[in-house]
Amino acid sequence: MVVPYSAKKDDLYYPAKNAVFFPGGRPQSDAALVVEMARLAYCQLATSFSFDQDRIRKVLEGIRFADCEFFEAEAQPDGGGSHGFLALDSINRLAILAFRGTDKDDFSDLADDFNALPQPWRAGGKVHSGFAGALLEIWPAVEGSLQPIGEYRLLFTGHSLGAAMATLAASLQRPKSLFTFGSPRVGNQAFVDLLKGLDNHRYVDCCDLVARVPPEGALGYTHVPGDIYYIDRNRAVRQLDPDDASIGRDQIEAEEDYVKNYSWRIGDVALRPLADHAPVNYVWPVTAATP
Repeated sequence: MVVPYSAKKDDLYYPAKNAVFFPGGRPQSDAALVVEMARLAYCQLATSFSFDQDRIRKVLEGIRFADCEFFEAEAQPDGGGSHGFLALDSINRLAILAFRGTDKDDFSDLADDFNALPQPWRAGGKVHSGFAGALLEIWPAVEGSLQPIGEYRLLFTGHSLGAAMATLAASLQRPKSLFTFGSPRVGNQAFVDLLKGLDNHRYVDCCDLVARVPPEGALGYTHVPGDIYYIDRNRAVRQLDPDDASIGRDQIEAEEDYVKNYSWRIGDVALRPLADHAPVNYVWPVTAATP
């Protein structure tokens, strides 16, 4: 199967603009289901940053999630700030909590991304201050909605900033599984230790820059361990071995190919480490690998 790839700016900066969600119906695997849920979280109204609730509900109803609750920061009149939704499939007793990633036009999201100083976290360890603030904007409402669904199988997911928020949320209420796509590092080793034993699935698309920040070093940031999946330049998903030297070669060849085929085109992202962060570049290969 040939898996598509997008270098378009619209797919990176406005992930829901041209999206056709779940074109093949409801996927069979959790990974394929939640990666599209993470992109669905980017659906917003044309006039503000608020969720396009009607569109999201319609998509979810089409894949048998009859109930959905939305969580949005209330401090900004334009709907800016943190966003997440909880989708419920009462027949299969499945609940998915999805957080929206960064909106490039929302200053509050950008401020959260760049506020990288570590701060003590309520569950333990130290975490990225901006990511912590983003989750805590909506966590009281999220926490209240999670309490009545104890019998459901609960999955957390998100892309980019949303992945960071999902990771922090997993330290406050442990889900059955955590799925993240293009996730930055969230906390230090003491924080990571809180999530030992968690069924964690972290996907990294080839040269995705966001998966490499904040840098390891003086601030102590590190990724949460678990099953790590690497999407190579040919769009195949494979479990990542951090010591695999072929990964570095694959990334070098990917960037060379990108310069030849995409960097110079009008409407395309200039750099592959940014283009690889587009949600659709996670959706297509993950769906192809785990339908």
